[in-house]
Order: sequence, then structure tokens, then C-alpha cells
Amino acid sequence: MLALRAFSPVLTAAALARPPATVARRGSIAACGGSSRWHACMSARDAAAWPADKVRSQFVSFFEAKQHSPVASSPVVPYDDPTLLFANAGMNQFKPLFVGQAAPGSALAKLKRATNSQKCIRAGGKHNDLEDVGMDTYHHTFFEMLGSWSFGDYFKEEAIDWAWELLTQVYGLPPDRFYATYFEGDEGLGLAPDEEARQLWLRYLPEERVLPGNAKDNFWEMGDVGPCGPCSELHYDRIGGRDAAHLVNMDDPDVLEVWNLVFMQFNREVGGLLRPLPAKSVDTGMGFERLVSILQDVRSNYDTDVFAPIFAEIEAVTGAEPYGGALAADASAVLPGTAVGRDTAYRVVADHIRTLSTAIADGALPSNEGRGYVLRRILRRAVRYGRQMLGAEEGFFTKLVPAAVGSLSAAFPELAEQQDHVQAVIADEEAAFSSMLSRGIKEFNSRAEAIKQAGGGGFDGASAFFLYDSMGFPLDLTELMAREAGLAVDVSGFQAAMEEQKARSAAAAAASKGDGALLTLGPEQTARLADEGVAFTDDSFKFDLGADAGATVRAIYGAGGFVDAAEAGGGETLGVVLDRSSFFSQAGGQVPDVGSLVEAGGGATFRVSSVQSFGGYVLHVGSLESGSLSAGDSVACNVDGERRRRISKSHTLTHAINLALHQVLGEGVSQKGSLVDDSKARFDFSHGKAMSAAECERVEALVRTMVAEALPVHIQTVPLDKALAINNLRAVFGERYPDPVRVVSIGPEVPALLAAPESDEWEQYSIELCGGTHIPSTSDFGSFALVEESAVAKGVRRVVGVAGELAAEAEAAGAALQSRLAELTASAAGEAAAGEVEATRKGLTALKLEVDAATTSVHVKVALRDSIAAADREWLKRAKQLSAGEADRAAAAAVAEARAAADAGDKFVVVQVEDVDGKALQTLAQKVVKESGLAVFALSVVDGDKIACLASVPKGDADALPANSWLQTVLAEVNGRGGGRPAQAQGSGTDVAGLPKALEVARAMATEALGGR
Repeated sequence: MLALRAFSPVLTAAALARPPATVARRGSIAACGGSSRWHACMSARDAAAWPADKVRSQFVSFFEAKQHSPVASSPVVPYDDPTLLFANAGMNQFKPLFVGQAAPGSALAKLKRATNSQKCIRAGGKHNDLEDVGMDTYHHTFFEMLGSWSFGDYFKEEAIDWAWELLTQVYGLPPDRFYATYFEGDEGLGLAPDEEARQLWLRYLPEERVLPGNAKDNFWEMGDVGPCGPCSELHYDRIGGRDAAHLVNMDDPDVLEVWNLVFMQFNREVGGLLRPLPAKSVDTGMGFERLVSILQDVRSNYDTDVFAPIFAEIEAVTGAEPYGGALAADASAVLPGTAVGRDTAYRVVADHIRTLSTAIADGALPSNEGRGYVLRRILRRAVRYGRQMLGAEEGFFTKLVPAAVGSLSAAFPELAEQQDHVQAVIADEEAAFSSMLSRGIKEFNSRAEAIKQAGGGGFDGASAFFLYDSMGFPLDLTELMAREAGLAVDVSGFQAAMEEQKARSAAAAAASKGDGALLTLGPEQTARLADEGVAFTDDSFKFDLGADAGATVRAIYGAGGFVDAAEAGGGETLGVVLDRSSFFSQAGGQVPDVGSLVEAGGGATFRVSSVQSFGGYVLHVGSLESGSLSAGDSVACNVDGERRRRISKSHTLTHAINLALHQVLGEGVSQKGSLVDDSKARFDFSHGKAMSAAECERVEALVRTMVAEALPVHIQTVPLDKALAINNLRAVFGERYPDPVRVVSIGPEVPALLAAPESDEWEQYSIELCGGTHIPSTSDFGSFALVEESAVAKGVRRVVGVAGELAAEAEAAGAALQSRLAELTASAAGEAAAGEVEATRKGLTALKLEVDAATTSVHVKVALRDSIAAADREWLKRAKQLSAGEADRAAAAAVAEARAAADAGDKFVVVQVEDVDGKALQTLAQKVVKESGLAVFALSVVDGDKIACLASVPKGDADALPANSWLQTVLAEVNGRGGGRPAQAQGSGTDVAGLPKALEVARAMATEALGGR
């Protein structure tokens, strides 16, 4: 079933052994002599008649003629659906429509029919094809899904009729090659067979080619929760002229699913319960790459012109032999130096460069968690296959980006716009993994050797999982290396470790959300409210704190469902739906309002701790502090106004920061996220490197100029198309905007923008689409400070700004630190005494820690750190001068003591000095030995808590008194460690109290060995 499993997972042994009946007339890259000669010999019926771009455009044109609206593919990063790692089906962006939660007035809510080719990634989560890619000819992590949709409009009959018309009349495929399946029903789910779909197919196909299918194959589900319903599949027999009904859904490469028609009727709730959707809809999905292979009459998706340009580039970049189409019976046959290993690598690398290019262009980045971790695994898998199987050099994968982008940019032009960014990200990741790959191989060899020495024959699952989780090694790499080492990997142990990690991650995610996060209105709840005549919440009052906030309770919702009334004292988290509200619900990075709902008679107070919107219904989440509350009660909405004003200030501040960043860093800046609360404005944006202190200072200065200019903030709701025509308008990539939409302009009035939308004048102003709350003028900022600049991920930076009192405090903190620095460095280091040097350097160290912890302007912090470092260098220079003088004096005293000892007939001397470090002790010892010819043991207390020790013995005495033995014996008295040679040894200890005993032992050992006092 195409939409559920993407593509069949495994080639059967029989299928691999059986040559296709029509192979002689089929074109393939292998038959054409390799990828470099592909374009010269592709058979005439195929690419000439149906090149990939034509296949795609014909699909969309067909449904446009059936009154379907063409809708651009959404990004593969589902910004507005936290339940998905990646867009994995064409219907993802339409999910709010299927569940009745599309925002009223949005362009999405107006759709009745739609069509497109959607970019999809299936790697991670429920739909995960990663480990199958390369092992067969039809699995992909990135693919296009050709789709058509009906949202409460037509249903099964039209969907089936048009599918048949497109495939047989437009694409011209022979009708006698098709088989259709329908849902056979499931007693466990309480679902009857889909007899309606069966009868509709019998109008086109004989009964023996209309086949029942179970829930696994014919009941479509997007995930563990969400829209679902029975589906009907169309399967195509590449060979024809036979009865292939027994091969349908049997993983046969020549009888493959082409199109899946999903009849969306239900929503699966948490816990598995199925609920009817508000309206019946249709969601169809057809794998683009698979359809192209059929129309181009080749047996493999990889033999089409979709992949040919990338294969040609792989061959050119790596110098590998041309692609030959070889397949392995199982993973154990995929080995370096074999045709199977080479061709598997071609498929892996070509698929994965498409995935990485698309995902990064759409805003995702490799990282250590979530979708970023999946992308990192994909990249490492591709690099490993290329290096190991194709003999590619480091950096090869990055060089393939232009070919991948070129093959996709006609349909998805955003890839070409982001090509440089994609290459930069992949280059960094590829270089990092090359280093890690070497460390991982070393780690594997170490563990494998330990297992062998212990007499074991198996590589344990915990170790395999460590390599997977920490080193980025896919299991198949560990298995390959283990086979070469004569070991078998404990795969079940690996899977157990994987499941334990998943359980830990799930528990952590649930804990982070808290109980309140579980209180959401799903499609069943919103449908019930609509059925009961509850209108959407009118929250237009949220933009005016002074507006009449009187409202009526329309519904009360708890963990157990809707209730008519609630009493205080239970401590339960509840959600209240009102007919109208002045509370702002969380959206666009802005945190929700808090406050209270007070019953008109004063009998109940409901404390609001969060506000969320679900399909037009605003849910006020919190707890009932006193009294009782019932549906129908009148309440006053008391928003925490002071907190709201601070939040509004922060939101307007993000707009000002956005403009300043563009003016300083250029047009490559695009917003990647934000957090707007009552204390700060956090803004994430695309930029390839850290901002310099000068750039941060310029951004801060530009925002402060806006404050000084007291620019008015104008807000007006206008038609979306007119808003998008305004020059310099900023919109967040991947965000869905309603139509009409609010335009927020700092400076010019919105009617002026609409009157001359193309004017260059607007480039100096902040103009954005925004549904948040704002202050009336930039003068309300009071002050501004940019207090943080940091990295979020590769190519994404984060700045944090504060305004008002917090900005004034940040400015004062910076001034105070600058004053402290001036005080510490008021005197010249060159003439300072040792005590002053020590005190000043300690003060500089403490000040640096204070600067690091302080909240002040970024450029002020950088300047302070630089000044502190420069000052410390000067005072360190003076400290070294003083130390050198002290060392010279200590050495002179030691030489004098040694000469006296020599004159007295001694053969050694033990000296104690103060604050002479280990390096200076070496110089001291050399002088003593040179001047006196005696063995010397020198000890120095350094900084009051450490003892430096050095033993030096002339060559003639080293046999009797080895310096290293002498040192070790003495160090034992001061809890020390050290070592060296018989002529000289050095170490240190930490027990200053043991110094007297150490001196005594040093003298005693030398006396015994050499004689003398």
C-alpha cells in the first residue's frame, strides 16, 4: 500500500531469479552501458514520450481541468505539525482540513479540491525506509508524491473514475495490466467491507482483478494518531498477458502498486479509538518516481531520467565504474570491490543527496536530536557507502549537490536559491564525519579485539548500539566489519538497546510537556462543539486591552472530556471555551496571555495559565480557584495587562531586530524562529558565521536609532495578495498566513504601502506579516541592548535583545564592569611589586568571570574580554620578570650553599627555595651542578599549596644515587608524582605539611648513597 508503507520492502528470491519477459525491449542504465552513456540509448517509447517533468506536469494539469486548485508543495520540514519529523505524504499540509481545524479565513480553509507534487521524506518515525534504500530498486528516503484531494466535496466515485481516466486515457497505459484492491473490513475495528469501492471498480475491471485487502494494506493511517480511512489501490503488472492477481501486494518487482486512493473518514485518537471525521474527504497519492519508471518502460526507478543525471555526476566525481543495476540477495553480499557493493552505493548516494539537499534547503539542519539526527544519519550513511564501496575521496558528497539541485529545481525552484547554503552545511558535516569515521573504526577494532581475547564469538548489542548512537555507525556497517573480524553482531541486543533509548526519549518528552500540554481539542471535540452550535471564539478583542472583555462560557473541557460544570478544590486542569475572548493564544513565537476569568456575580475565579487555539476555538487552560463555573455563565476576561505590554514590546522588538540584521548582514538573513515573552525578544536567523562585535554594535545602534526616532507602529488587515506585493515585506518561511492578513509596519502607514507597493523607500522600514500584539511606537522601547549572539545549529544564529528597564540594567552592568577594569589597571604594571602583581591578576581573573556571567551588550562584553586579556598579558609579563629575578636570586643562594657544602667535603646538597616553578628549578639545578659538581635536590613551595621538586645527579654518582629513585622516595612524603632519568628527574606534590619530612628523607637517602653529612 503506497501511502502506508511507501513501497514494498524486499525483493523475493523468486523475483530476483526470474528474468522479466519483456526485458529485451526495456531500456535501463545497465543495458545502455552505464550512467555516462544513458542519454544516448534510452529506448524511444520511454523518456522521449514521457520525460519526468512531463509526467509531473501532466498530472497536475489533469486535475486542474477537474477544478482542483494547484497548491505548492509544502516544505519537507512540517513547521506547523509537531507530530511529524518530515512531511511524509502529500496530505500533511492539508491535515487541518481533514480534521476540521483549518483557521477560519485562511486560504487553506477555502479549499475544496487540490492537487500538487509534494516533496516527501520517509526516514525516522513510523514511515521509515532508510535501511531499505539501496537494497532494491524502488525504496527512497526522498520522493515526490503526486496527489489529488477532496475536502468534503466529491468522494469515492469521482476519485476512482478520474484515476482510471488519467492512467489509461491520458498516460495511455493498457487497462488489462491493472488490478484494484479494496478494504475487506475488520471485525476487530468494527468496520465493514468497502463494498462501494468494489462495485465502482467492477465497472472497469473484471471481478478476478478486483481484490480484497486487509487493514495492513487497505486501511491508511498517517501515524499513531491522526486522519485515516479505508483505501483502494491500483496495481500494475509490468509484464502483462497473464493472471497476476496472486502477486498483488506480494513484493513482486513487476507487479507494483501505482496509486493509493484513501477515503478519509476517521481520526485515530490517542489510545487507538477511531472517531468519524466532520466531513468525508479523499486523499490520493501516487509515487512519482515509480510512475515515471512505468511510463519510461524500465524495471527500476533508478533507471529513469530522474536519477540518470545524478548517477552521471557520481561516476564523474568518484571515478567509479558505471552503474550496472546489480542487486544483492541480502545485505551480507554488499561488499567493497563487488558490482553489488558498487551499485548499492550508487543508489544510496543518489537517493541521500536528494534527501539532504531538499531538507536543508527547506530549513532543516543535521544535529544530534529529532529530524536533525535523522539527517545526520542519512548523510553519514551516504558518505560511508561512497568512501567504502566507490572509493570516493573526502568531500565527494558535497560535490553532488549541484546535480541533485539541478534535477529538482524546475519543479521546486527554492532548491536553486539555497544551493550555496546546502553545500556549505553538507561540506561541514562530511568533514566532521570523516574524522569520526576513523575514530569509530578504531573503537570497533578495540572492542572486537577485547571480545576475541575473551574467547567470545559475538559482538554484543550494547557495543553495536554505542557505535550507532555515538559514532553514527549504521547497524549494517557494524555487521560488515564484524563479519570481516569473524564475529556475529547481537542484533536483538542492539534492537533492545534501541527500544530502551526510545522509551527514555518518550518519557522525557512527556515529562517536559506536563499535564496541561495533554489538554487539547482534537477533531472529535471541535466537531462536537460545531454540532452543538458553538460558534468559533471571537478573539478579535485580544489586540485591544481596553476592549469590553465580557464573555459567556460555551464549554468546559477536562481530561475526561466535556463537563457541564466544575467546582473549585479538585485541582484539576481544565479548559474553558468562550464565545469571545481578549486573551492572546500562543502563536507565531509569542507566548500566551495569563490572567483570570471572573464570574459576573463574583462567585467563581478561574486562573488562566495558558491559552491555545484549536480550529477556531480558543481554549483557556488553567484551574478553578474558587466557586463553581458552568456552561452559560457570564465571565469577565481579566488579562494580565502589564505582562501583555511587556510581551508586546518584545514582539515589536523582534521586528526591529529583523530589519537591523538585514541592514547589517544583507539579504541572506531569513527568520528561523523566535520566542517573544515578557523579558526578552529571541530571534533565530540564517547566517553562516558568528557575528562580529562590530556587527552586533551596528545592529544595536540601528535599533536605538529607531527608538530615538519614535516611529509609529501601524497595523492593518489587507488581502494577502496585496500584502505580498509590498517591497521589503518580511514573512516567515513555511508559515501559513490567513487571507486577509495583518500587515505590521514600523514607520509608514499601511495605505501608503499599498498605494506604492514597489517603492524602494520601504527598504529602510520594518514591514512584516504578523498576527501578534505590538506597542504603538518604538519610543515605548525606552532603551535597547543586544545581549546575546550564539549558534543554534550549522548556518543558524540566535540573538537576544532586551528593552526598557532590562536594557537600562544591561547598560548599567556594562558601565560598572568597565569602571572595575579601569580601577584594576589604573597603575602601570612595569613598576609594580610582586604583591600588587598577584592582587591585580587575581582581580582580572575574577572580573573575567563576572563579565562572562553578566547580562550586557554583546559588543561591550567582547571589548571587556579583549581589554582584560590585554591587561593580563601586561601583568603576566611583569610577573615573569619578577619571577625571573626571584629565580636568579634563589639560584645564586643555592650555588653559594652548594659551594659551601663542597668545601666541607659533601657530595650533595638539598636546597629549599620559595615560589620557583618547575622550569626555573631546572635552571637552578643546572647552575648548582655546573658550579659545584654536587648532586642536588631542590624543593620549592609554589603559590602556597604545591611543592615543585627536582633531583639532578652528576654522571659519576648516578649509579649510586639514581635521580629518579631519589625523587620518587622524597615525593612519597608530599603526596607527589613524577619521573625522569637517573641523571635528572622532576615532579610535584600537594602535601605542603610533609615538606620538613621530605627534606629529611632527601638528605638521609643521599648520605646513605654518597656519604657526607
